[in-house]
Amino acid sequence: MFRSIILALFLLVGAVTNAQNYKFGKVSKEEVSEKQHPLEENADAAVLYSYQRTYYDYNQVTGFKIISEYHQRIKIYNKEGFEWATKEISASQGNIDESVVSIKGITYNMENGKVEETKLDRDNIYEEDASKYRKVTKFTMPAIKEGSVVEFEYKITADKLSSSIDRIPLQYTIPINKLDVKVTVPEYLNYGVYNNPKAAFYVKVDQDSKPFKRSFSKSTRPSGSISSNQSMKTNRYSVEFMQNSYIVEEENIPSLIEENHVDYLENYAAYLDWELKYTKFPNSAIENYSNTWEGVAKSIYLDNGFERELRNSNYYDDELNALIGGTSDPQKKAALIFNFVKQKVKWNDYIGFVTENGLKNAYKDGSGNTGDINLLLVSMLKYAKLDANPVLVSTPSNGVPSFPTKSGFNYLLASVKINGKQLLLDATDQAAGMGELPKRARNWQGRLIREDGTSEWVSLQPNYYSKDGTVMNIQIAENSIKGKYINKLSGLHAKNYRMNHNSLDNAVNELSESLNTYEISNAEIKDFAKVGGEITNSYIFESTKAQEVIGDKIYFQPLFFETNTVNDFKAEKRTYPIFFDFPTQKHNLVNIMIPEDYEVVSVPESVIVKLKDNSGEFRYIVKQSGSYLIIDSEVNLSQTVYLAEDYDIIKKFFNNIVEKQNESIVLRKISTDGLEERAESGR
Repeated sequence: MFRSIILALFLLVGAVTNAQNYKFGKVSKEEVSEKQHPLEENADAAVLYSYQRTYYDYNQVTGFKIISEYHQRIKIYNKEGFEWATKEISASQGNIDESVVSIKGITYNMENGKVEETKLDRDNIYEEDASKYRKVTKFTMPAIKEGSVVEFEYKITADKLSSSIDRIPLQYTIPINKLDVKVTVPEYLNYGVYNNPKAAFYVKVDQDSKPFKRSFSKSTRPSGSISSNQSMKTNRYSVEFMQNSYIVEEENIPSLIEENHVDYLENYAAYLDWELKYTKFPNSAIENYSNTWEGVAKSIYLDNGFERELRNSNYYDDELNALIGGTSDPQKKAALIFNFVKQKVKWNDYIGFVTENGLKNAYKDGSGNTGDINLLLVSMLKYAKLDANPVLVSTPSNGVPSFPTKSGFNYLLASVKINGKQLLLDATDQAAGMGELPKRARNWQGRLIREDGTSEWVSLQPNYYSKDGTVMNIQIAENSIKGKYINKLSGLHAKNYRMNHNSLDNAVNELSESLNTYEISNAEIKDFAKVGGEITNSYIFESTKAQEVIGDKIYFQPLFFETNTVNDFKAEKRTYPIFFDFPTQKHNLVNIMIPEDYEVVSVPESVIVKLKDNSGEFRYIVKQSGSYLIIDSEVNLSQTVYLAEDYDIIKKFFNNIVEKQNESIVLRKISTDGLEERAESGR
């Protein structure tokens, strides 16, 4: 309902946006003076105008090449919107060399009631290699402040006919006032055009066809002539064909809804994907480009050097033989090789599924991208006679592809099967153990490819619980509590802990900083450096602020600083699926010694709450044993993804956790008579 109202309001102001002049350099005083977006008052920035023209230009010598022209005008309302003044333009290099040209930009500010312009200096435009196959052109608009309007335009040209058109974004995390996109292709190229099926906002694509004609002249010498003084003969000819256009003209596109526990927000934006299905040029047969995932995987294996690289081992065989010689256990052998690659070749922060300069050079230089490192790992595992294969992956920022295409992948993992169990390995991550993947590589599923040309999908989500278990032994007094805390982390909880702390000393110091109302002593962390293993941290704590004393009663929350105080799911409705990083088990066991001169007045009721299909469970059990209260709280989530349709159930589930864990235990001081009765009863 709320979204429908917002969309209706956007349509109501359409007449206002139509009056704008969108020609480059024609920014109005009203645009620069605007204090907030008329429909999304909390927007940090807004795209006032976004223009794209993509078309194929024909040259009599080189044939077709693709050109894209861009123009954007952006309003910045506050400091949080400053990031929209920086632009990064990605372009291909290598097989298809694209050039970013004709960049110009202007920043507009109000100064003494007038619009002042500051032009983008060409010295502030930078180009750098993102990988062997991609380069990035960057610039930040000058003179940015709250209220600025920035405007820039540029062009991307390819040196030859591209095999595809890049994805066209149609929605951002800020609103778009006017969108004007037109893609024109010659009749010889047949494209499939796809909206993002995950997007809540659907964009209509109109189509149009028009004839194209261009005349050329060519000068030649008369047949048989050898004299340089012989006059040239000029022949004229023309090229004619139909052009098909795909047009998107939209106004007032709302920003993406920000929601927590989302895998990657931009995956739910409106965009257009383009699939080149086939080409049919004059006097030529149809050439099909549509493919299957099986065909894509096989093509990558054969065309990108996998076969050649995996057969060559003569540059590492001596070192590897020395490493694994005498080791027959396949699990130990795989672990030795995995840790060797992690130490031998460091990640250069570039991602890709193909090697940059070949595995031999990566091994020699001690540096490589994700393709270098993990393909090297596969090669060594195969050399050790283990069942290993590469796995093609798409990172969250690369999205989940709508159709089979090589560009659907941009990352590589290694897979090894040991005793019938398949392990996925990523040697680019220094904090990862065997079977542990970084978050960037846990995006739905990957495509495992074998040297015989077969392939299959494999889940990238862990199929085991990562555990976070805590035991606290507490002594309660009127003015303070004292206790010992022991915490054990396993799986991806332990991995994240190592990744988020620079060193053991840093981890110990952070314990005290995170519990600022407690005094911490005897802090100890065990096995911090044992990557892939369990971490144990412990300390003694004391606080005078962890309880409330009213009259003869003591009130306290039994999980103390381990209590969940906020439910992440507060919104009334949910648009996107709910993502958790990995299957998790959070267990808190608290043993509370009741003071001799106090008795228990009230405790929270025990409860067990389950999600459907046993995909989650919350247990909160309270019991008394002699002079001890025992609180056993456990939250298990066996799934990583829950549908948006299950939002109300998930929200209620976490409400139960927060409400129950925040219930207090109440102790009451026993009167003198009561103490005598207790003594007589033998307590």
